[in-house]
Amino acid sequence: MINIEKLNSLKQGFVYLSRLLDYPQQSILTDDFINDFKNDYAETPSKEKLLDIIYKMQRYSLEELKTHYVSLFELNNRYTLYMSYYKMTDSRERGQLLAKLKMLYEMFGVRIDGTEMSDYLPLMLEFLAFSDWRNDDRQQDLQLLFSVIEDGTYNLLKNSKVQSDDSYFEIIKIVRAEFKSCLEGNSVQEGEVSNG
Repeated sequence: MINIEKLNSLKQGFVYLSRLLDYPQQSILTDDFINDFKNDYAETPSKEKLLDIIYKMQRYSLEELKTHYVSLFELNNRYTLYMSYYKMTDSRERGQLLAKLKMLYEMFGVRIDGTEMSDYLPLMLEFLAFSDWRNDDRQQDLQLLFSVIEDGTYNLLKNSKVQSDDSYFEIIKIVRAEFKSCLEGNSVQEGEVSNG
């Protein structure tokens, strides 16, 4: 069961996780991004590690980050940020899941603009940041989103063992840790960010 209060306390942080995992933009390389992150991101065991990752990413130019991102996620069949792809590839079941996710977003007041599929991890994180589910009696329906993220990130990290120290995979480990901390009966120990 999802701890809605805990999830709500992390809501603003999902914006930063989404931006860091999406196709690189100049905004993540600015001092404003760092300052806003320090002010907005909740105090979690992962915050300092994520701040270190941002500093590390800011040592590169935007073009270097874009090149790395494309080689990692767009020119490589092993890694994708489309969370249901690992288990369902392009099956009919995946199409049904994508439709359910889209309906979930709309149920909580978010419409997908653009061409991204509803299981794209940065989009899912943005949905959590900008949707209004806090006082909705259907909030446990978010479990579908949690399950898709759990399965997708697990399989992504399993495929990435040879490159697991890459900044993007470190961010995905942090996403997993933050999500696990929002589940009743699960608590992530101080500093623990695991693959599984």
